[in-house]
Amino acid sequence: YRLYRRRQAQFLLVVAVAFALLAEAMLVIVFARNWRVSWWEWHLLMLVAFVAIAVAARTEWHEERFSPLYLDETLAGTREVSVMFADLQGFTSFSERTPPARVAAMLNGYYRRLVPLLEADGGVVHQIIGDAVMVIFNQHGDQPDHAARAARTALAFQAAATEIAEAHPGWPRFRAGVNSGEVLAGLVGGESGHRKHGVIGDTVNLAARLESEAPVG
Repeated sequence: YRLYRRRQAQFLLVVAVAFALLAEAMLVIVFARNWRVSWWEWHLLMLVAFVAIAVAARTEWHEERFSPLYLDETLAGTREVSVMFADLQGFTSFSERTPPARVAAMLNGYYRRLVPLLEADGGVVHQIIGDAVMVIFNQHGDQPDHAARAARTALAFQAAATEIAEAHPGWPRFRAGVNSGEVLAGLVGGESGHRKHGVIGDTVNLAARLESEAPVG
C-alpha cells in the first residue's frame, strides 16, 4: 500500500487488497465457530484475491506485467553484466530473394535449437528481432562469473549454429559479439505501456559493434 501511495499504480492497490483478503481468510479459519461456513468463506476469499490480481495483471503491459511491484533497486541500478549479440550475415539479401514462409522456417530452424542453448548457462534472452538476438548475463546480479558464462555460451552457440548451417548450405550464418562491463539496469518505456526491463550503456553498444565486425562463425 505504501508503494501504491508513492507510485499510484492500480495494480499495487489490487495486490494490497488481495493481501487483506488473504489475511481475512486466515482470521476466518482461526475464529470461526462453524467449520463448514468458514471452509467455504476461506476458499471464497482466496478466490476473490487471486481473481483480483489476475484481472489487474491483464491490464498491465505484458512484457513487464508486474513491474509496479519492483523494488527501487530493481527499477534502476548499475551493475556489471555481459552482453551477447548475434545475427545472421546476409540475412537481408536472403530475405529479398526468398519467400517469407521459407525465411520464417529458416529462423525457426535455428532458434528452435539455439534459444534453449542461450538460456542453458543462465543467459536471459532479452529480445529477438528478426535474425538478431540479444542475451544478458547477470541481469539480476546473481552471476559473478557472468563473463565466463557469456563466453561459453557464445562458443556453444556458434558451434551449434555452424552444425545447423552445414545441413542447409543456402542459409545465412551467424556471427556473434560479447562484451562485459557496467550498465544501468532498469525499466525503459512509457508509463502507459511498452515497458521492458533492459540494460543501457556503452557496454551494450560496444557488444553490438563487436558483433557487427565479427566474421561469420
